[in-house]
Amino acid sequence: MKKVLLLAAAAGIVLSGCVKNEPADTFGASDSKITFEAPAVGATTRAIPGEIDNSAAYPEKESFNVWGWYHQGDYTTFGDSGNAWTNYMTQKDGKPITVAKEGNTWAPETDYFWPKTGKLTFAAYSPADAAGTYTHTANGLQIAGFTVPAIGDQYDLMYSDRAYNRTSSDNNYSGSATNTYDGVDIVFHHALSSIVFKVGTKENYSTGADIDFKIKSITIKNVYNAGNFNETLTDGSGSTTRTPAWTATGNADAQYVAFTGDFAVPEDKTYTEPTGAADLILLPQSFESNTAAVVEIVYTYGTDASGAIEATETFNLNSTTNAKAWEPNKRYTYRIIFGLDKITFAPIVENWEDVTVEPDIEL
Repeated sequence: MKKVLLLAAAAGIVLSGCVKNEPADTFGASDSKITFEAPAVGATTRAIPGEIDNSAAYPEKESFNVWGWYHQGDYTTFGDSGNAWTNYMTQKDGKPITVAKEGNTWAPETDYFWPKTGKLTFAAYSPADAAGTYTHTANGLQIAGFTVPAIGDQYDLMYSDRAYNRTSSDNNYSGSATNTYDGVDIVFHHALSSIVFKVGTKENYSTGADIDFKIKSITIKNVYNAGNFNETLTDGSGSTTRTPAWTATGNADAQYVAFTGDFAVPEDKTYTEPTGAADLILLPQSFESNTAAVVEIVYTYGTDASGAIEATETFNLNSTTNAKAWEPNKRYTYRIIFGLDKITFAPIVENWEDVTVEPDIEL
């Protein structure tokens, strides 16, 4: 899943009251202001609380932080002093610049302009007010001290690709067949894992079966909720690789209630999310050695005659075949399948046992 943002040069004449940010007089700055333009028409909303959907549109009420670095020639390596590497679109202490919606674009509070010579390379993360400490080095983005917020306060933490060797905002990104945009491409990746639960039945009980299932609660227990992130980026020589990873900190004692209520499970072998369920955005982590990490499921089943019979089951997260770890930028859908063994009968008729009655009846 990706998100794309654009850096676009503002058209028209720059007002004399604007402040030009230029770190050195050796290359100067042009009158082309660096602004951000969303690759979408109109406002967008989040697909679920906290999550940015896969529409390639950035929410208008969101903001992000961006670094911009100047280098004289083509990008070689991060921080190459021989290439006149220096902070450009950053604060004096090297921290990133916050960009928010401003009119028809996203822009920093202070104007920045394209340099007349040299090139710029950019990187970003979102949202701007994400918890933790953020730095960007040769290895890409590092996050220290991040804690997953409580359900209802969760957000879609994202980090971007580097956008290399930019000199203007012209024709750097092409959208869909109906939408194309001029600007510097900033491609975001999800740093966390998305967890979804769906429920259904093993057999088709919708006709001719006297059985009802209801889901009462779904809870993830004994997982980590805090950690440090390293993008582990390697670039240069025309190739870029990354192996983003989290190192969990603290104890694996967090729990998240994905659903609580009284949801009637569809009985036609289809699978659906319970109405009102929370789609969780959680810390990527391995379950290879965490055998205590489970999903607890409380449900009822019963017939018209029996009424509801409540039961509780647990599922170990390390017992899957293809998800023994949650990885960044992946959505994991767990299907909870309800089923009962059908009650059947095997009638057997034993042979008659012959009994000759004595005494005989004599007439």
